[in-house]
Amino acid sequence: MSLSQRVTSYLNDLDVHYEVITHHPSHSSLGSAIAAQVPSAKIAKAVMLEDGQGHRLMAVLPADSKLSISALNDALDGQYHLMKEQQVYQCFDDCEHGAVPPLPQAFNLDCIVDDSLEGLPDLYIEGGDHRSLVHLSQHEFARLMAQTRSGHFSHQLYH
Repeated sequence: MSLSQRVTSYLNDLDVHYEVITHHPSHSSLGSAIAAQVPSAKIAKAVMLEDGQGHRLMAVLPADSKLSISALNDALDGQYHLMKEQQVYQCFDDCEHGAVPPLPQAFNLDCIVDDSLEGLPDLYIEGGDHRSLVHLSQHEFARLMAQTRSGHFSHQLYH
């Protein structure tokens, strides 16, 4: 498999300038950073959440960080919890399981982006498979996230 067709179409339709970086297969954002030899802080990962009414939300944060659901709920005045894996697979049916692209608008999802991703000159995102990353400038990433909320809801796993 390669990039998700939905991801490719979405990026191309918006005339986003990007580069595809291929790497050995990995099954986590941290593994992708190691395989592609890029800093883990520069990989934006997606975590899927939902509330009691079934409203889905994508949280986008650095791969070297852990989501604080309590901080996210405080920021949004919500009651979100992690989605079940099977539900995530259904939302991203043209992606390999676990390779969730942090492109909420491409999948008609609401989103919140962690503030720690701002200010990076460039970053990488999963493209829907376990063998490639999409390399974007900060300008392009900010353009893709222009309609999303932001806040601080993660902390680094290690220093």
